Amino acid sequence: MAQASESPQPGVGQDSPGPVRIRRNTACVRCRDAKVKCNASLAPSQPCLRCTKLELQCVVDKSHKRTKLEELAAEVQTIKDAVAPRPMTDLPSLRSVQLPSPHLASHSLGDPYHPAAPAPNLFSRARPFIRASETPALTPARTSDAASTRFSGGPAEPRALGSRVFSGEDIDYYFEKYFEHFHPYLPIVRTRDPDACYKRGPVLFWAVIVTACRRFARDSTVFQFLMDSLLPEIWSSVSQMPLRLPIINALLLLAAWPFTSVRFLADPSLVFVGIAMNSACLTGLHTGQGAHDEFKTPFCKFDTTDEEASFTWAGCGIISHRVSTYMGCPSSSSPFNKTIDSLLDGSNASAPIPRYVAIHLETARFASRVLRIMSASLEEARGVSHHLVAQMEEEYTNVQALLYPDNSDMDNFIILSTLLDIQIYYFMPLPGFSQELFKRNLIKCYTTAESLIHQALKLHRQTAFLHYAPHFVFRTFLNAICVIMSVHLSSYTKGFQADSVDSLVREAIRAMRTCSLQDDDLHFRVTSMLDKYWNMRSHIPRVEVSDLAVSVFTTRLGASLTFGCLRRWKRDIEQARNASTPIPPVQTGEPPRKITPASHSLSSIDGISASVDANMCIRRRSSRGRP
Repeated sequence: MAQASESPQPGVGQDSPGPVRIRRNTACVRCRDAKVKCNASLAPSQPCLRCTKLELQCVVDKSHKRTKLEELAAEVQTIKDAVAPRPMTDLPSLRSVQLPSPHLASHSLGDPYHPAAPAPNLFSRARPFIRASETPALTPARTSDAASTRFSGGPAEPRALGSRVFSGEDIDYYFEKYFEHFHPYLPIVRTRDPDACYKRGPVLFWAVIVTACRRFARDSTVFQFLMDSLLPEIWSSVSQMPLRLPIINALLLLAAWPFTSVRFLADPSLVFVGIAMNSACLTGLHTGQGAHDEFKTPFCKFDTTDEEASFTWAGCGIISHRVSTYMGCPSSSSPFNKTIDSLLDGSNASAPIPRYVAIHLETARFASRVLRIMSASLEEARGVSHHLVAQMEEEYTNVQALLYPDNSDMDNFIILSTLLDIQIYYFMPLPGFSQELFKRNLIKCYTTAESLIHQALKLHRQTAFLHYAPHFVFRTFLNAICVIMSVHLSSYTKGFQADSVDSLVREAIRAMRTCSLQDDDLHFRVTSMLDKYWNMRSHIPRVEVSDLAVSVFTTRLGASLTFGCLRRWKRDIEQARNASTPIPPVQTGEPPRKITPASHSLSSIDGISASVDANMCIRRRSSRGRP
């Protein structure tokens, strides 16, 4: 703000008759426009010295332009208005994918799976041979800063990410939804308080919010904004070693619920998990101790508890195994050490784990050993002996039956998914295999895949399971549907009822589509391709049973079947499209669609059937009531 009063000019003595400047709150219009200081006249009603010299009209108008102080005051008021609590009636309407509760989720998406009763809690079952209740209460506060815990009922402090401000009410809402619907699948965040979480690590704070916004975004643009803004923060954080526990947990969350921009071959989840595991080892979290003496340095002091260290290391083991399995890449290290043993046998009193986590760790530990054995076999012979697979399958079944005799539906899904990961190696026999024995093994894998799909559909009808489950659940579902379709579309159809298989496949594809968040994400594109290929199955010759043996993608381990199926089916769809083959519509009363010749070839699995995606987007928007 221009000021009209100045002390006498330097170099001019106090007795010198130099011009005297007086203070005035507002400069005249002419001086303000010229961006020069306004020297007011000694006479109250006379023009300033500059206007007198230049013979200009001197006008003082406080409303001509706002002073900087007024501008700052207006800006502060704007921020206050933005973060002020808003009534629920003033909030924009939720998108159809933003689900208010698990048992209402299916209605929001036009889902045919309608639960008949409120969703039961599937994560609180006790493991019978350890203690009556293993589910620990979340730690409300971390250290001596316990006073920051909000038990008074007041809202969280407003926070800003980039140019966007989130009010305390919105933050409380997102944290509540995260801990209610997402946290039980990966309970590594051990504090519910948003302010305490932000104080320890802003990256984890925003990772929690972006996870909740997958289904509960209060604004249609907030989820995309968080994805665009958070990813640079993640890469910036991992460049500053050693990584603190909140950043490690944030990496695990983003690997379990990745952004919608992921592709089959461009999924950073494996990189995130590798960074998280190595950083956990670097700071001693793999020992189950939050402040291990051997990992302390004068410059790096960590305030991690033993409970946080143990749960984080358990999360590393679960997510590392799952991501390695569906990506078809061996894990860089084995997280199943003494710390995991102490969690499973109950000797770690500082971190008793829920039954769901215990079963997940048990199955992941066994499957990790299977993965190493199968990887070595495939490197030597480009195939796996069916005797080896059968031995692993029998051992796994016996161990699980002894450890967990009374399982919930969620427990059974985890056990079946790991069993399918083992049996899928039946599709990769050694050269010179017996076709009759190969058929028997395929039927075993087919039966497991069918049971897994039925189990997932049951869970989804009860709890909207597929809306909130981590990404590896979708990839497991995809493996199962690839097994079902591969066997049914082969020349071996003995014992299969066409009507029952058709109903199962269509219901499975509809259920998989509920995992989608956007019209162009991985879930939507994959289900569109599966739907199209299944509709055109009568126009494609059946594959010989011997040709089902995977021989192209053996270096992708158990994921070889899925990658091989998607590549082969993509090729069949492109050939049919180039030949302008009419494709039967889905059984929904829609008019037949005709596939036009492609203007260019697709270079990867991620570019599957662009024209089908466009048609499916139109259908999906219509089903949601969009124009």
